[in-house]
Amino acid sequence: MFLRHLCLQLNNISNILVGSLLLLTVVINVAQVFYRYVLNDPIFWTEEAIRYVTVWFTFLGVIAASYSDEHMEMNLFADLANESVRRLNKLIIQFCVLIFSGIISWQGIRYCMLSGSQTSPTMEISMIYVYSSIAVGGVLLIVITLNKIVLLLFPAES
Repeated sequence: MFLRHLCLQLNNISNILVGSLLLLTVVINVAQVFYRYVLNDPIFWTEEAIRYVTVWFTFLGVIAASYSDEHMEMNLFADLANESVRRLNKLIIQFCVLIFSGIISWQGIRYCMLSGSQTSPTMEISMIYVYSSIAVGGVLLIVITLNKIVLLLFPAES
């Protein structure tokens, strides 16, 4: 029950953050176009900022997509087999996602430890702010996936 509630809250927060970051990207892009073509004085940091914001909303967006089952998945057996085979198929898929998100989390943590002291070329911010999106997205995906596995293993409790 706690895990299900936690995942619901993570989904709500990630939806708000992704929407806000997408809006921020649009605002920065419109400002850049205005400054470049109307004022003939481009803002030097906008392309890099948009790139880093996009990285963050990609890794946060995977949380919302996974929670809502809006991601791509292999559903070859969805219509061909009985309920137990479909459930087994979903379990195998979720275990693969769990392994993948574990690798993503580990690599994100490694990037933070190895390259976190670097600074971005234009904005001169620490790259740990960018690399941490990989680790955060991976860890949150692990939580969402564990919830899905629990719901598949114990459907009566859902």
